[in-house]
Amino acid sequence: MQQISVFSPPMDLGPAGPPQGRTAPPVQRGRVDVRELAERVSRVWHAEHMPDGIRVPVRVVASLAQLADIPGTGAALGALAPEMLWRLLERVWAVRWIEQPELATWAAPLHDWLMIQPSMEQARSVATVTYAALDAGLLRLTGAQDAQVRREADPLGAVLTTLRSKGARLANAEEHTPSEVAELLARLMLGRDPLASGSLCEPTAGTGGLFRAAASEAAWSGRDVHAFEWAMNDVDPLAAASCASNAFTWDLGPNVLVGCADVLLTPDWPSTARKERAQIRARHAREVADARALASMRLLMAGPAPTAGQASPASDRRV
Repeated sequence: MQQISVFSPPMDLGPAGPPQGRTAPPVQRGRVDVRELAERVSRVWHAEHMPDGIRVPVRVVASLAQLADIPGTGAALGALAPEMLWRLLERVWAVRWIEQPELATWAAPLHDWLMIQPSMEQARSVATVTYAALDAGLLRLTGAQDAQVRREADPLGAVLTTLRSKGARLANAEEHTPSEVAELLARLMLGRDPLASGSLCEPTAGTGGLFRAAASEAAWSGRDVHAFEWAMNDVDPLAAASCASNAFTWDLGPNVLVGCADVLLTPDWPSTARKERAQIRARHAREVADARALASMRLLMAGPAPTAGQASPASDRRV
């Protein structure tokens, strides 16, 4: 049986069949070069000449980043037919919604597209981007069991920056902070702070690269990353959604706020995000309670399970 894990019980994809995508596993283990990864994704996507701009490859990378790098994951993904791969990516976010609904909701621009029935061309293009990201080593970074390894870099930010044209970045005043600069800023921000926790706010967060470095620095200094409040905002919906996706990848914990607002017009966006989070969690609790009640009702209606000594008429006929 093929199994793929989303940092929780593995997904059962059914019996392994003959390879339908490609069978080569990702490249050998080693430190992942996120710039090379982003360039690979960009090259294969532009070669596809799809009309959806940069959104789809960014969404594919964000979805793959939710998977754990357990033995056989790369080969299992590579063997999936494009339509099955599409359904798997949809299920990834369903699992994330169960785990932390506010982040999955804020990340909706990265996964709401998966609800449609894809054309053969769309499914094939998504599979092509998937294979490129796997071959470049995405899961070795984003799927590592050690959260500190996952905090080494921001591949989603690198992909978004690489795919976006220079003109678009200038128009949006968008600039990806280099990892080295983010790490220096994080050390300056946290290095002399005696507090074990606190509230960190970034109104122009991009994809959250500064908080990646801050979480890594906090963990290395012995602080509990989950004790911090991480408030991230960006006016670009794709970047804001990437903050939510990265909050899963970097294991920022339960105290994350994500906004998508123009801070000049909405300076109190953290309060809005807190209200949204409370509403999302309340709705999640109601839906989980309803699902449990329905499951209990179905179990009662099914009646007691037959004992080992009881045989059904059908099984009698097969003997």
